[in-house]
Amino acid sequence: MTYIDYIKNFWLQHNAYSLTVTETALYFYLLETNNLCKWANTFNRNNSKVLADLGIASLKTLSAARNRLKQVGLIDFKTKNGSPVVTYSLVKFTEVRAQVDTEVRAQVRAQVDTELNKTKTKNNNNPGGLFAPAPAREEKPKPSRKKPEIIIPTLEEVKNYFSGKLPDWEMQAETFFYHFDSLGWKNANGARIERWDSRANLWITEKIMQNGNRTSKSNDGGNIPVANRYGGGEASGNILDLPPDEFEELVNSIPIGQ
Repeated sequence: MTYIDYIKNFWLQHNAYSLTVTETALYFYLLETNNLCKWANTFNRNNSKVLADLGIASLKTLSAARNRLKQVGLIDFKTKNGSPVVTYSLVKFTEVRAQVDTEVRAQVRAQVDTELNKTKTKNNNNPGGLFAPAPAREEKPKPSRKKPEIIIPTLEEVKNYFSGKLPDWEMQAETFFYHFDSLGWKNANGARIERWDSRANLWITEKIMQNGNRTSKSNDGGNIPVANRYGGGEASGNILDLPPDEFEELVNSIPIGQ
C-alpha cells in the first residue's frame, strides 16, 4: 500500500465512524512515523514522545484514542508490562476492507430481518397477506352517445319530395305533413322520427301498394305506370301483377326508415 492508500483508507473509516480530532491527529502522526521507518511492518514509539509531539494532555486520552483506532481497524499495537514503549503497526487496506464488508453484511442482514419481521406481523394482522384481494377498481361512466339531430321539414319541403311520385302527390304531401306535425313528428310508439324522408318513402310505398299503381316521369314529361316500367304492361297497371323477381326488386329499391 502507498501513502495515499492509507490516507484514503483513513477517510473511509472516518466517514463510517466519525473519528475525533485527537484520533485523527494520532493516526496521521503514526502514519508519518511509519513512513520515516521506511514502512516497516512494526515500529516503536514512546508514550511521552507522542504526548509531547501531539500536545495530548494525559496518557488516558492517548490510550482512548489508540484503542479507538484499533477498534475501527486502522492500527494495531502491543504493550509490554506497563512499558512506555508501544509497538505499533498500520492495518493494510485489504484487511480493513474485509472488516468493513463483514460489518456491512451484518448491518444488511439485520435490516432484512427487521423488514421480514414487519411483513410477518402485517400478514398476521391481515389473513389475506400477500394474496389479499385488490381493492375494487372504480368503473368510469361510459360516455353517452350523442343522439342524431331531429330535422323537422316544412310543408314546402314535403311537397317537393312527394312531387310526381303519386297521382295525387300534392294532397298526399299535405296529408303526410299535417298528420305527423300534429303528432309532434313521432311514430305510433311515441318515438321521434329521425328521418322524415324515410317515413315519407314508406308513406308513398303504402299508397302505391294500396292503389296498385305508381307513376314516374317519362322523357316527355308524361307519367308512366310502374307496372309498365317493370314489364307488367299497360293492360294491367297493377304492380301486384309483376313477376315475383321484379316485384321483389321494386320493394328492395325503396328505402324504408323510421
